[in-house]
Amino acid sequence: MLTLLLALSTASAQDCNAKALKADLAESTPTGVPVAFQAMAECDAALAAKSAPQAFEKVLAGKEGNQVLVTAVKVGASEESMAYIKGLQSDERSRAVASLGTACNGNEQVSTFLTGAADTLGESFWTDRWYRSLAECRNDDVQAFLQTEVDKPERNKTSFFGVVEVYARNLGKDAIPTLKRLLGELENEEELTYVVNAFADAAQVGGLEGQNAETTELAVAAIVEMAPQLPPKAVEQARTTLLSLGAEAQANALGGVRYQDRMVDGKLQYGVVVVETATCKKGNQMVGVHMGVLEEGGNAWPDQVAAQVDGASYGWEYNLAADRKCKGTSQNTVFITKQPVTGESLQAFYDEQRKDVIRAAQGDIVEISEATALKL
Repeated sequence: MLTLLLALSTASAQDCNAKALKADLAESTPTGVPVAFQAMAECDAALAAKSAPQAFEKVLAGKEGNQVLVTAVKVGASEESMAYIKGLQSDERSRAVASLGTACNGNEQVSTFLTGAADTLGESFWTDRWYRSLAECRNDDVQAFLQTEVDKPERNKTSFFGVVEVYARNLGKDAIPTLKRLLGELENEEELTYVVNAFADAAQVGGLEGQNAETTELAVAAIVEMAPQLPPKAVEQARTTLLSLGAEAQANALGGVRYQDRMVDGKLQYGVVVVETATCKKGNQMVGVHMGVLEEGGNAWPDQVAAQVDGASYGWEYNLAADRKCKGTSQNTVFITKQPVTGESLQAFYDEQRKDVIRAAQGDIVEISEATALKL
């Protein structure tokens, strides 16, 4: 492609005034360089490639510099373009590389330059986030490059995170089978969280073109299918990803998957203690302690259960203030375990709460009772 471009531009160079083109570039102001350089490129690509150093020297970093950069890459001035990028400040360099990403779709010269930068720059291609320029560049060579990087057996965590994210956003629906396969192959918990997160990228969540409905459906189905095989941290990420995809019910149902090892007869149990404090008509206090469990069917996460426990606790009876010895008013304080519990952990929670109540009580502790199970 590049050879053909140069041949055509050279053949048509006889219709161009090389001397005038050079003069225009030499006499251009810094802001006028992009126009003069583009005119030269359209007339004689070979001449433009030779003149790239002059254009880079005159132009200011920023919008005009990025325009010159894109033109220089298109005419084959790769070394000069790389040298220009390396000489920029960090923020300017990021915007320059981003401009190449914008110009990449359908342009072989630009995509070859960007994928070649991975070999030229090594690790800094990932740490300096050059890879982000490939997210929207759906050229065959870019997608082949990303597929190769995703499938590498030995992965640097930094580069793996970057390539999975960009791979998913670039390939969209076509990335789902690979992402699903990786969930079954990988063992590292952190890498698995990267892959789970990438399903949202594949569905274009937050993308300029909007979320893709077909890819979203495939992504949700794949996450739900694979979640029971994933370690805890990855399941927690799966909840976040499903919520970002708009699949709230499926995200909630992963609560049971996350704590499947604590299921008792198909239920998750949370320890609940309600401290009933009655202020009696004579000013004295009476304290009652109610202990029991809240049962949930695995369709909610601990934070969701905790948010509903106050309402659920109304299912127990609180009669301390109505006692003829008190005849006052009362208020309840509800405590719940941070996660589902069983056996010894549940008893330890009860014991700790009882100690706290005894330590803090300003009146008589008249009742320590075990209550029936609460349900959401």
